[in-house]
Amino acid sequence: MWNRKLLRIEQPLLCFALLVSVPSIAQLKWDGEAGDGQWMTARNWVGDKLPAITDDIILDNAFITGGYTVTLPGGNSSVHIRSIAIAPGPGNTIELILPATNTAIPAFIISGAVYGMVIGNGGIFKNASGTDSGLPVEIADSLKINNGGRYIQNTSGSHAAIVTVLSKAPGTEEGIFEFDLPTASSTVSLSDRSYGKLIFSSNAMNGAVTYTASGTNPVTIRSDLYVGTGVSLSLNFTDTLFIGRDLIQQGGTINLGTAARTLVTVINRHLVQSVTGLICETGKSFPEIVFGGVNNQHIDCKGTLKDSVTIKMNNTAGATLTSPWALPYKLKLAKGNITTSVANILQLLAGCSIEVDSLLSNSFIDGPLRKEGLSAAAHFLFPVGKGGTMRWLALKNVSGNFKVEFFSSNPQQLSNTYGSGIKQISQTGYWTIQADASPLPSAAVELSFNGPNSVVGTNLATARVAKLDNNVWVNGGNTAYTGTAGSRGSIVSNTMASWSGLPKYFTLGSSELADAPLTLSDALPGIRNNAINNNGGSLRLLSVSFPNAQVLTCRASEKTKASLCMVTSNGVVVKVTNMIVERGVNNLPVQMASLPAGVYSLYAVTAKGASNVLRFVYIK
Repeated sequence: MWNRKLLRIEQPLLCFALLVSVPSIAQLKWDGEAGDGQWMTARNWVGDKLPAITDDIILDNAFITGGYTVTLPGGNSSVHIRSIAIAPGPGNTIELILPATNTAIPAFIISGAVYGMVIGNGGIFKNASGTDSGLPVEIADSLKINNGGRYIQNTSGSHAAIVTVLSKAPGTEEGIFEFDLPTASSTVSLSDRSYGKLIFSSNAMNGAVTYTASGTNPVTIRSDLYVGTGVSLSLNFTDTLFIGRDLIQQGGTINLGTAARTLVTVINRHLVQSVTGLICETGKSFPEIVFGGVNNQHIDCKGTLKDSVTIKMNNTAGATLTSPWALPYKLKLAKGNITTSVANILQLLAGCSIEVDSLLSNSFIDGPLRKEGLSAAAHFLFPVGKGGTMRWLALKNVSGNFKVEFFSSNPQQLSNTYGSGIKQISQTGYWTIQADASPLPSAAVELSFNGPNSVVGTNLATARVAKLDNNVWVNGGNTAYTGTAGSRGSIVSNTMASWSGLPKYFTLGSSELADAPLTLSDALPGIRNNAINNNGGSLRLLSVSFPNAQVLTCRASEKTKASLCMVTSNGVVVKVTNMIVERGVNNLPVQMASLPAGVYSLYAVTAKGASNVLRFVYIK
């Protein structure tokens, strides 16, 4: 009884003690009644009381309809709160400034858990502390910059601890962290950091500013990297700079390698460079710029790229030039096409090489490609093509400056008049080659063929390089050839020293009419005449699906070697694929992308003849 009575007496006292000992957490909003925009004026806060260490501060438009600016105290004063949210209404801007007159370390302390500072769309926090060192702003947990929000580092004070707590939550990909430092040069923290949108500015200096960064860890920018006018960004990294969206250079210099470390910069959308922009490397490194997106990327580089900087195309969707582009060192075509035009040409300067697998059909220049500074070069490859097919051209023993382009149109539309030694020409495309008058141009021309319909026929010795001269296709010769008739290869012309400033037209030709496109019996000489009517045998074709799946389904009663022959409605073989077919049902790839629309027959041919014929219509 006594214990229960004691509990009834002491319980209210215990609750009172807990209320006294635990700080009260309150939400405090700005109403701006004093009209001076000063944080330390009590009348500017709801209830006319200054923010306390336990308060969650909200700067919004609950009491003020438009935008406004709030300024923290100057001098050696510090402000300590639990959290702050800058949350303007739609279309408004609310800015919180730590002024340059404040020299306290720290000057602004945010000690709450989870998101200590949240900057919403239209919100700005400008850290313009007047200190030369130390950390003027302390955020105990995370800094969340939502899309459309901005944090401006406008002080020489430290920022490393701030960028380590940047939130990567969804909706912060376009949150802006801006460096706008009031010094001529500064080191910034990028290694192993992840930003939303990163901006380098020179507004505070009203002139030139150099930002340097180094490290051996990756840098992630989830949307844009923006380098402003007057900014020099100097990097010394061994790892990768990932740019989730655009690299935008409004002027100044981006130095991708100041020492021996090699940086790989991966751009996932567009590259935009102003006329005054320079991208370079000044060390002993070999940095790469990689186009690695999933949609077609735009390259709009009006400035300068120089030194040992490699450009790599690694996007199956390709890229499109929207301005002319000159490359100084190396172009790598791993996958995906670069689309150019007469107005927006890709130019390889004198020291620039090209790296590409000529057997790939999806990595080439779709449009004109110019190469400068060739001097007695044994071989230079122009990986040009059109649509979905590469039709490369090479110049051998070449000197001069040349521009090359492939066209998939029928060259007989240019002229159907043949000179001596030419009996017929290809119907599947032609090339233009234009040489500068100086330095004196000279080269032999090597034209590629791909498939049986390039008019080279079954005897490569009768194939010719044909050149259009005064509206007549003349014989350019055949000094060498490579590859296999009906498949892939090339024909090399005589050396041609007669070039003018106008484009020259070239196509594949033949000295014999007999070398027409392959028929089924040409492609498979061992096939019996009646085999195409034989619907029995060990292999039966079931179905073909395209263009997305591009799969042929067949059933075999035994494991066997087979040739799949794709034939047009007029009996011309367009593709032969040899493969091993397993017993049972097989799903085999059928490459249709490079073929024109039409009606095709697909023959499955074994050593015993054609087991089945499947006819289908291919619609692009």
